[in-house]
Amino acid sequence: MKFLILFSTLILTLSPSCEKREENKEIEINYSAQTRGFKYVLHLKNNILKIDKNNIIKEITLNKSQCSNIDNLVNNINFNDIENNISIDELAVDRAIKGIFIIKLKEKEYQFEFNHQKLPVTIKTLINQLEEFLS
Repeated sequence: MKFLILFSTLILTLSPSCEKREENKEIEINYSAQTRGFKYVLHLKNNILKIDKNNIIKEITLNKSQCSNIDNLVNNINFNDIENNISIDELAVDRAIKGIFIIKLKEKEYQFEFNHQKLPVTIKTLINQLEEFLS
């Protein structure tokens, strides 16, 4: 009987945390932009957001409200309409910072190469929102 009570308590205690962890496994975001004197890396996976700006690293676990906000922003992005916007000529003379944006949504993955200073509006909005969570 004691075993049954302990086992039930253990199951009830662990169940909510498992549900919470799986809540946002459908979205994984990786963005990195780097040049000689600049480094920016953003990583979001399993509700954990980590941003590295020139070796200043900040990390946070997103709450339900923040995850919902990110889900809404991501769902409003039409990834089929977004195009790469980096120019080899600009990269050759360091006029642009190459940014690589990768997002995994459920079973789909999208990858883009952008000029970090000229991000598409929807991607910039998403990145800005993620940065605000760390402020």
